[in-house]
Amino acid sequence: MRKNCLRFAMLALALVPAFGHAASELKFPERPIHLVTPFPPGGGTDAVARILADKLGNELGQPVIVENKGGAGGTLGTNIAAKAAPDGYTIVLGSSATHAINPSLYPNLTYDPVSDFTPISTVATTPLLLMVNASLPVQNVSDLIELSKSKVEPDSLTFASAGVGSAQHLGAEMFKSITGATFLHIPYKGAGPAMVDLLAGHVDVMFDTMPSALPQVKSDKLKVLGISSPARNRDLPDIPAIGESVPNYEVVTWYGIFSPKETPEPIVQKLNDAIKAVLNSDDVKRQFKEAGIEPSWSTPNALMETLQQDIPKWRSVIENSGARIE
Repeated sequence: MRKNCLRFAMLALALVPAFGHAASELKFPERPIHLVTPFPPGGGTDAVARILADKLGNELGQPVIVENKGGAGGTLGTNIAAKAAPDGYTIVLGSSATHAINPSLYPNLTYDPVSDFTPISTVATTPLLLMVNASLPVQNVSDLIELSKSKVEPDSLTFASAGVGSAQHLGAEMFKSITGATFLHIPYKGAGPAMVDLLAGHVDVMFDTMPSALPQVKSDKLKVLGISSPARNRDLPDIPAIGESVPNYEVVTWYGIFSPKETPEPIVQKLNDAIKAVLNSDDVKRQFKEAGIEPSWSTPNALMETLQQDIPKWRSVIENSGARIE
């Protein structure tokens, strides 16, 4: 009898830390959460982060603070998040660029997008808009391809991007690969400066994500020739899908929330549930729609599957384009 009592007592003592640990996790969050956004203000990633942060903070009962840590194609901020404590208080808004493209673009990448992170949820997707300066003598995608091929000097047409390896850059490289069009790449430090020069006529062509492109769509200094989604956008029905003229062309950028590796499952689940609730709110749906963003919740496993599918896809585009950052 005494032996049995002793066993029960020892078992109870052994369970105290486990239950105490679980209870501590269930109280999460008890202080502000930092949402690292690895690109400068003004681009698509920043727009998604700022729409999410306020509502996510309300849902979790603690502020969610957006921290722009731009630089090196998103690798700087993403690496900061990878090295943070796995306690849910530092999360990162990753994307196709930071997690699917950069592994093939940077030979000495300081983080592993698969093994250094715990996926939480996809939050949004957005296609690219193909735009040209209004002075360019083209009216549609076919005209642009024909014009590029008719130039006496190759690469006499220029295209702007948010930087080497950005979705804007590789979306254009994929377009070039499929169509045979020739453009000279002019990389900028972010989508904002690139758009300024497109409007001014310093560059001819630009592929850009909807959040940063939409505010300029109605400008008389631009022509919008196409959208990179599989079909036309219901809110921009007059803009044809690029795939209508260029079969098999499709580029959809995704954004997702990640935390450092080994983040406890209860915290992951709480964040995932909160993201799902936020994406279902009418206010966020409205703001995303105005920005040209589609809300897109997923399970952590589904986000990991997307990541593992996209890494080899973009590796092929990068290898064909010759893009590389030392």
